[in-house]
Formats: sequence, C-alpha cells, structure tokens
Amino acid sequence: MISIQDLPDKNDYEQIILFAANFNGYDHYGSFEACADAANLKKRETLIDLQTELFFAWRAGTHLGQTSNLLNSYKELEPYFRKLLT
Repeated sequence: MISIQDLPDKNDYEQIILFAANFNGYDHYGSFEACADAANLKKRETLIDLQTELFFAWRAGTHLGQTSNLLNSYKELEPYFRKLLT
C-alpha cells in the first residue's frame, strides 16, 4: 500500500520511474492487453486505477522513447493520488 509520503516530486523523473515501476500492471491484470484496456479507461477512482495508468504511461513512454509521456501523466495524476491518499 502506498502513502502520501511515497509520492515523488512532480519534476523528479527518476523517482517517478521508481514510483511507476513499483506497481506491475501486467501482473495485476494478467496481460498487456488487459492492462492497456484498464489504463485507457482513465477511471481514476481507485489507487489501482491510478497506478495502472501511470505504469502503462511509463511502459509506453519507455517503448516509444518519450520520457515526457511519464512526466506529463504523473503531473496529471498526482492530484488524484493526493485526493485518494488523504
């Protein structure tokens, strides 16, 4: 379980990577496709929803060579994490 203290600074790319990698959406959902489907829903109602979306943004950005993908996703998701963790 994560806590609000675990949230990295919005501009700390290395810590955001570690935070995103702490949850494995492929394992959680059982496949790439199921994880992608869940991430693309952008439900943002639970911590699992948020972690899935961030994990998938990290993996997609890594695959495409786009570090901004993860940074932008985290900046967008961070307020949702804060809301659910307080």
